[in-house]
Amino acid sequence: MRDKPTTKPAATWLEAWSDPVAGIQAYTPCVHTCNLFGDGEWRLVAADADLKLKVWKGTQKLSEHVLLDTPVAITSFISETAAPRLPSLAVAAGSHIFIYRNLRPYYKFVLPPEDVNVEEQECWKQVMSGSMVVGDAVALLTRLQDVGVLLTTRSLQIMNIGDPQKKLTFVEKWQGQPLIATTVITCLDVIKQSIDEPDAVSCLVVGTESGRVLILNPQGTTIANNIFVGVTPAFIATQGELEVNYRITCAGRDGKLYIIKNGELQQTIIQLEAAAVGLVHLHNSILVACMNDVVHSYQPNGHKNYSLYLPAPVLTMQRLEMTNARMLKCLLVALHNGEVRVYNGRSLVSLHTMPSPVTALWFGRYGREDNTLITVTKSGALDIKILPRTASLEPPSGPPPPPPEQDVPLQVPKKTRLYVEQTQREREQAGDMHRVFQRDLARMRLTTARAYVKILTDGQGASAFTSSASLTLNLAAHGLGPRFKLIMTVRNDGRAHVRDIPVVLSAPERLYNL
Repeated sequence: MRDKPTTKPAATWLEAWSDPVAGIQAYTPCVHTCNLFGDGEWRLVAADADLKLKVWKGTQKLSEHVLLDTPVAITSFISETAAPRLPSLAVAAGSHIFIYRNLRPYYKFVLPPEDVNVEEQECWKQVMSGSMVVGDAVALLTRLQDVGVLLTTRSLQIMNIGDPQKKLTFVEKWQGQPLIATTVITCLDVIKQSIDEPDAVSCLVVGTESGRVLILNPQGTTIANNIFVGVTPAFIATQGELEVNYRITCAGRDGKLYIIKNGELQQTIIQLEAAAVGLVHLHNSILVACMNDVVHSYQPNGHKNYSLYLPAPVLTMQRLEMTNARMLKCLLVALHNGEVRVYNGRSLVSLHTMPSPVTALWFGRYGREDNTLITVTKSGALDIKILPRTASLEPPSGPPPPPPEQDVPLQVPKKTRLYVEQTQREREQAGDMHRVFQRDLARMRLTTARAYVKILTDGQGASAFTSSASLTLNLAAHGLGPRFKLIMTVRNDGRAHVRDIPVVLSAPERLYNL
């Protein structure tokens, strides 16, 4: 279906504050708001690409904190049931999750190492002992990678070095150190533990480069569940409660959706048309944006609900969930042309344009306002809009409007002089033209019948007969080759019995063997 409406939706958002020189270089997973200090004032936290954790309160930048690695995603979670329930801030970077409380470092979770392939470990042992030259080791590691073995970072690094002397230097650098297969975090989300409340205890859900989905305990110190997907998850979305019924959807780098239900990987795999650029759980549907400018809606069993065809590539997606009495859930989509669209199901209910392409979206509470849209653009600008309490994001009632294509007039070519003369000739000589057509058609039918009779009398057709006896021979060839089976059916149409009839098969010896 096409999502273009006949009229542009009216402006919905109220301009709250904008800072064109905020200098933020972050994406949607690295932008978050939470009640850091428990004072009811929700602050904006952005994990910048310049290895800094930036915090805003209202219209002022509150503080900056140095990060040890490039951030991948940030989120907040409640880890304790005792009051006051202050949220902990989790920052995923590299193979670590840095947990902050009151904006102070509290705990660092490190991903456990993966199992090293036996052949790869033996290869490095021989290289370190000098029994194998570096060139042969690189060739062996390349063959292991070709057969699908997940190599360690050290092996991948030496394979990318072109200079033989630098390869020897690299081997000397790692001399005597054990071979460890480390992995990194690719995506991060949070899931409630037992009840779906804003201040309920929740757990972190981590996607790793090694194709695993890890569910941590509420404190974020140990792994409660380790699920092997087999494909690196690029995006992850959760739904439900961990102790009741939950579902985790992973968008893999292979262009497929994998679903984990209650700790078990389901057999249902959804093949996408293109690589995913965004993933959102909305109601009981899975919404995924692809690189071919389409947003698809799927059911958990893999059936497609609908598709939204957009006029520009999708940059990011986010869920819009209103916390007032209406409890409305919509989809936020940011396009490359600067448009930010809001969809309620299939209906486009809001649209506004930003001066620069959007890199990060976040909808939620900020300050003391419940429904706030925070936008970060490619130029580094920070824009904050408020959704009025009286705003309506309900889809239009009644049948859908007609497509806009029906208002575009058809480009009918102009009538040339030759066209007018030909039309006049057909109108005046219609009878003669019809008689000529019927005569040519009868002549073609007669020629076809004569050719068919000639084929039958010459014995070249599928059936043959002779005038001296009432025998009819039908021949059928079964098979596609190179072996064929010939089935001959001889029928006696006369009254007298016929027996001992010789049958001769003739075929070109260069082409067939009988």
